Amino acid sequence: MSAAVLSSILPVCLLMLLGAALRQFRFLPDLFFTQLNRLGFWLLLPTLLFCTILQAPRAAGGDGLRVGLLLCACSVAVTAAAWLAAHALRLPGPSARALMQAAMRGNLAYTALPVILYAFGERSRAAAVATFALAPAIPFYNVWAVLILTADPASGAAGRRARLRTALAVLRNPLIIGCLLGVLTLKSGARLPQGLFNALNALGQAALPCALLALGAGLTPTRMRASFGPAMAGTALKLLAMPAIGYAIARAAGFGGELLVVALLFLASPCAVTSYVMADQMGADKELAGSAVALSTLLCLPVMAALLLLFQH
Repeated sequence: MSAAVLSSILPVCLLMLLGAALRQFRFLPDLFFTQLNRLGFWLLLPTLLFCTILQAPRAAGGDGLRVGLLLCACSVAVTAAAWLAAHALRLPGPSARALMQAAMRGNLAYTALPVILYAFGERSRAAAVATFALAPAIPFYNVWAVLILTADPASGAAGRRARLRTALAVLRNPLIIGCLLGVLTLKSGARLPQGLFNALNALGQAALPCALLALGAGLTPTRMRASFGPAMAGTALKLLAMPAIGYAIARAAGFGGELLVVALLFLASPCAVTSYVMADQMGADKELAGSAVALSTLLCLPVMAALLLLFQH
């Protein structure tokens, strides 16, 4: 493995392992990691995205939008593949819906974004493109996940309420707010006082290690054993089928160079942690969802390393 690939993947792997070890040996209580995850989601990651956009070349916005739209298209395509897989496995409705959500929804900000930033640098054009790509992708993932999880005809009024709750949640998602504030500030030409920007930038620097520690703490053997067969099918669809579909679409759309690498790394991100929460709240198979999150998170790093070796020049 080349030094560049190792320097991109190894920090992610080591920080996740440290989080798992800290939890396993009870150096810190479970509540700490829950609150750390909350801090990262509501404050640290939005600040990182805001600062990255402020330092971005203006031309990166268009490419970021193209990558984001590619992620959305691939999510729809892999959902169809997961539906076929669920029928082949003869899964009941709740398990089928959990499988489809796991296959289509990537953990973009917590896993793929750190790899991209470590691979290209936090002030690189690729980092800016990756940040802009989150703006269309994250709202789409949330809405599409709810449509999948409430597809049961028996859901009725409960399904309609769930869709309304998700529409409201998308509007107040801190990652989206961070991106939008960054874009608005950049477009307005306003310049933050250097002292304020330095404080925000320092806060954003804490986002990646905190997110990875919390993510590693969630990798428990019990969660990986539950619904192992269907969860492994969802993992294969997420880590292998989605990048393959994305590669075909990206090449047809003229993607190349670092733009293609960014898109593929996003597509090879593991199942989103929120898949478990949403499956639990909306009557899908939460054990399958949790197992898919854990398995795909464990296996995504070798896939990302392979993509970097193949496509990064």
